[in-house]
Amino acid sequence: MRNPFPENQVFAQFLGLKDYFRRFTTRESIRRTKEITRIARMIQKSGDAICFDILGSVNFGMADKDSDVDVVIYIECDHTEEITPRNTPIVSFYEHLLLTTILHEVSDNPYRIQVVDTLNLTRLKKAISEENFDDDIVARFVFYRTICRGVNKRVIRPYERAIMNNTILFRKIEARLTDALLEFTRSYTHQKSFEKYLRRLRDSGATIPQSILEKVRDYLHANSTEPTRES
Repeated sequence: MRNPFPENQVFAQFLGLKDYFRRFTTRESIRRTKEITRIARMIQKSGDAICFDILGSVNFGMADKDSDVDVVIYIECDHTEEITPRNTPIVSFYEHLLLTTILHEVSDNPYRIQVVDTLNLTRLKKAISEENFDDDIVARFVFYRTICRGVNKRVIRPYERAIMNNTILFRKIEARLTDALLEFTRSYTHQKSFEKYLRRLRDSGATIPQSILEKVRDYLHANSTEPTRES
């Protein structure tokens, strides 16, 4: 999904740096993206329309053999509520069993997959059709689709097309999502991740232009807070 906030400096800064790091995408990032795509398609063959957005080091193309993978799950449910273990037990099944089992089937070097959010596409469709832009699911969808790396994206293309040119929606949620992105980039984990990405580039032999180093330094300095470690 193209950036719906092209004039927003917070999003432009984040996405610009992400695009730079992706020029040096590691083999591990490519391998994991392909394997997670394969997992999504294997699950979909069982009858559930599903896809993932990937955050973290794979999103930036900087994964190594010790990296975890953080994902957002999109799945069509037979109800319009927020997903819970009670109303959508299949999601817990995929999280705790199939993701592990299938991962060992498709990967010679399995890694930890952490599900950070799950979005009910049936609820999203209803919110979009009714222009219920106060529904949190719309903002979350736009946020993840703007900053993440998607796999098996054919499942969510219709939802992207339905909102792509909705300037009213984007104006309504821009300030909220800007605050969300700032909170994300100020996290201790994110700050340390950027330091790791720079180390991995140097270790690979890449020459990092001074202009990029200054952009990263300005980015980390502007978004830094007191170093409180996340749980």
